[in-house]
Amino acid sequence: MNENLDENRNPSASSLDDMDRSILTELIKDSRITYSDLSSLVGLSRISVKERVSAMQQSGVIEKFTIQIPAKYLGKPLPVFFEIQVSPDSIQKTAEELSENPDITIVYQMTGMNCLHVHGFFTDVNDVSTFINSFLPNLSGIQAVNTQFLLKRYKAERSMMV
Repeated sequence: MNENLDENRNPSASSLDDMDRSILTELIKDSRITYSDLSSLVGLSRISVKERVSAMQQSGVIEKFTIQIPAKYLGKPLPVFFEIQVSPDSIQKTAEELSENPDITIVYQMTGMNCLHVHGFFTDVNDVSTFINSFLPNLSGIQAVNTQFLLKRYKAERSMMV
């Protein structure tokens, strides 16, 4: 089997082969790994690994290389989850305004009652109170807010490869 990528190959999630998955598994463990070290781990040449990684980037399989810093090291040790019910005509605008808030890390539109599922990190309960009582009332269309504090994290993997 030729280890080099076909010029027309543009992998998608459904077309990833075992080698692509091996490369992704190693990149998830350490996205700073060199192509040389990665090639040794997966058994391909450095050039072939680089071509495969580039193809996965171009096709959107790899969105970005990043690091994760626990929020407690950034002075925001309190993770909070919100279910925010919004009127249908305001959901887009409200989601965009929530996304601009620096304390908010995730905004998802959910099925059901025109709901936004929101994750944020705050310094303390007073910080959460300010967000709920001062920031949220300025957003249009909010009908209800359910606030939940994270007690314990059992799993927090963003990748399903490992």
